[in-house]
Amino acid sequence: MKKIETDFFIVGYSVASWWCIKSIVENDSFCCIQAISDEKTVYSRPLITYGLGKTINSIAYHGTLEESSQVQVRYETKVKQLDVNRKLAFLSDETEITFNKALIASGGVPILPEISGHEIPGIFTFTRRKDMANIDAFMKKNSSKNIVILGGGFIGLKTCEAMMSMNKNLTLIELAPRLLQNMLDEEGSYYLEKSLLRSGVHIIKEDTIVSFENEKGKLSDVLLKSGRRIPADIAVMAIGVRPNVDWLRSSNIKINRGILVDEYQQSSCPGIYAAGDVAETCHLLTGERNVVAIWPEAVNQGRIAGWNMSGRVVSYLGSLPMNAVEVGEKALVSAGIVNPTDDNCEIIIKKDRENYKKLVIKDDCIVGVIFIGDIEKSGIYINLMRQKLPVQAFFDKLLEPNFGLINLPTRYRKHLVKGAGIEV
Repeated sequence: MKKIETDFFIVGYSVASWWCIKSIVENDSFCCIQAISDEKTVYSRPLITYGLGKTINSIAYHGTLEESSQVQVRYETKVKQLDVNRKLAFLSDETEITFNKALIASGGVPILPEISGHEIPGIFTFTRRKDMANIDAFMKKNSSKNIVILGGGFIGLKTCEAMMSMNKNLTLIELAPRLLQNMLDEEGSYYLEKSLLRSGVHIIKEDTIVSFENEKGKLSDVLLKSGRRIPADIAVMAIGVRPNVDWLRSSNIKINRGILVDEYQQSSCPGIYAAGDVAETCHLLTGERNVVAIWPEAVNQGRIAGWNMSGRVVSYLGSLPMNAVEVGEKALVSAGIVNPTDDNCEIIIKKDRENYKKLVIKDDCIVGVIFIGDIEKSGIYINLMRQKLPVQAFFDKLLEPNFGLINLPTRYRKHLVKGAGIEV
């Protein structure tokens, strides 16, 4: 067994890890870092839906960290056991690593319901590079015309987006009464659904798959709870992901849905940090504990963890649920609390046949944003929400066509607009 001593040990090597390592190296130019990944390379997971039929370079996450003598990355390697008390990791390649501090960024794993026939060839998940490669290879080898996607959430819609340009018969199946139930309100979902239907996507709601059927060993159709049968050459399970924490259950690290971390991204065990899809943080607006499995928050959490691990004390302000997707003819952005249950919230809506904009206001601050169609200025409202800036002074101008930075207080604009000769 090979034994290695290192200052920092990083479990996982996606975006949270990458930014954590970057922060550590910026703070400490003499430290040693060992990172492991169970994959073959580092890449941008949000881009895998654009990678079908393309090379890995099209979704590669480019950086220079591995060129540093401080960083060693071991690919296709897993942690068999993590002893947080002894600061010791036992790896699948029989390496034993002793470390001072560690980051756990093991990401998420697909949620897989128990469905009869799930072992039939042609059934996939779609959250990792290997899924992209497997689907791509299967479609090239087989005449796959009918594709069924189970799940009308973000992953399901991203999968649908990937398939729409491939001249396939697409059926999207969602158990809930509407698509993107957590990202959109009822009216916003209607705008999205209209766009998908115009693009030729068949949508089935309030139903789910109970069995995968085969003909001569190949997937032929899916049987729904309602009794309907839908032709299927490929089925993609896109219900969602959960934090990859099962391998930590025997450790002393406190886990709820994800690894519980404080404002410094440190877990219940001193010196052990977590970031990304595996970390359970506090909601920026409500303070409630949650797992926000999105790329921007993985970046923020990884950066904060790296700073704190290497001696620079910085607090994480909290996670903000936010997603953007373009499906068919519609681009959409959603952030914050878009379906409030609090009667004290005020709703502002502007809409026409093709565009839908909604703001949720509480205590004079924006707490929720939905933009569908024209999303050009959505970033302004999301920044106002992040900064918790009172909107009373320009409330009447919100969602007006000419609303922009010029309407905001000078003290706020100066943080956003910089450059020689600029006066804001």
